[in-house]
Amino acid sequence: MRSPLDLDQATMQRLGHRVADIVAAHLATIRDEPVIASVPRAQLNAVFPAEAPRAPTEFESLLSVLQESVFPYHAREPHPGFLAYVPSCPTFPALLGDWLATGYNFFAGVWPVAAGPNQLEMVVLEWFRAWMGMPKGSGGLLTSGGSAANLTAVVAARHAAVDRGADITRLTLYTSAQAHSSVVRAAWIAGISRTNVRTVAMDDSLRMTAGELEDAINADRSAGFEPFLVVASAGTTNTGSVDHLHPIADLCENERLWLHVDAAYAGFAALTAEGKAMLSGIERADSLTLDPHKWLFVPFECGCLMARDPELLASAFRIMPEYLRDVEPAEEEVNFADRGEQLTRYSRALKVWLSVGYFGTDAIAAAIQDAMERARLMQSLVEASPDFEILSPAQFGIVCFRARPPDADEGFLDALNEGINRRIVSEGRFLISSTRLRGAFSLRICTLGFRTTHDDIRELFATIKGALAAEAGSPPLVGRIAFRQ
Repeated sequence: MRSPLDLDQATMQRLGHRVADIVAAHLATIRDEPVIASVPRAQLNAVFPAEAPRAPTEFESLLSVLQESVFPYHAREPHPGFLAYVPSCPTFPALLGDWLATGYNFFAGVWPVAAGPNQLEMVVLEWFRAWMGMPKGSGGLLTSGGSAANLTAVVAARHAAVDRGADITRLTLYTSAQAHSSVVRAAWIAGISRTNVRTVAMDDSLRMTAGELEDAINADRSAGFEPFLVVASAGTTNTGSVDHLHPIADLCENERLWLHVDAAYAGFAALTAEGKAMLSGIERADSLTLDPHKWLFVPFECGCLMARDPELLASAFRIMPEYLRDVEPAEEEVNFADRGEQLTRYSRALKVWLSVGYFGTDAIAAAIQDAMERARLMQSLVEASPDFEILSPAQFGIVCFRARPPDADEGFLDALNEGINRRIVSEGRFLISSTRLRGAFSLRICTLGFRTTHDDIRELFATIKGALAAEAGSPPLVGRIAFRQ
């Protein structure tokens, strides 16, 4: 007898078409939707029963609940007005790749049970190796995201150091204050004492320098610590800055330290001539983090760790219990479970392969180049206005700035810009974010999404100028901020 959980083909097609129609309609009209909307949890608690249903519910009824109480309340990252954080704006073929991977439910942890999907992952990793200029033989795995990739790298570097006889309690890791938060968290998870994570001083452009790094390493060696890992950034989340990679790589080679480079979103700018020049030096990394779910336009979750010597990943993670003896890989085959923490993992490569194959790298590179041009457009608009100033110039797709009307009291600028940020977000047309640079509150935009146009950037800046006028006339600041209409 057929299980009630095993739907017939006609039913599966009907339900699948309904979902496809909903997603297609959402993406086709996304510009008309608010970029972000939220709702108090108490209101949602009233919609969703506390207990799971024991009896079946019609699919249309379930979709109705989703359309009324779930789909409206979120930040729409593929929206052309989403210019906050580091957006994910996936292509539709990439979405279909995700659907195919989950529909087939590939188990991509070991080669013998997923040779086809795992071959796709090998192909995608080879694409990345070539794009980043890493030497032949480099390899790695796709991960849930950049945080997982950074953690995998830190664990592998720690294992290599301990395997050489290092005392884990004396190991020290070096990074900068502009590094992604996942780097420090990875060190903690990997057992590196919080007091042994060093924050290296940066130059005026918020880049880690080899000179300051060398001083920190020498001081630690003199104090009996054991430096083992340097984590540099190639496209920081805050500003897009790139650390001094070549001098840092020279130092790591001389000091025999593992160099990990976090190029999560910016790494794919290497598909453009401009981006490749800006990223010069990432090819010298011992390991490298990339995030295809950002600037390669595929859905969450899709990160990547590349390693110059993938055997160092296997040394740290490979384990072969008795119940896995049947799936040992043959020569030239890879069990990706041997390179990271996941045994059960789905095929993230399919969405990358399908999207890149559908559009080609020329179209993707053009979209990346256009995003960098949009960031420069925002910088030019800011620089042309006497009421604003650049705090960090356009780098990749990020630019940081603030309102600073003539003769404005520095003590009121943070409150003024915080108010501007709140007004922009509350209106629902654009979502921008903020940060702090050298102690100052900064407005920050990130232009990565391919639906955003140059006209959107001009409209955003006009909206920001309107928010400045409204904030300057608000009770806390009226009479204290002079600005030009």
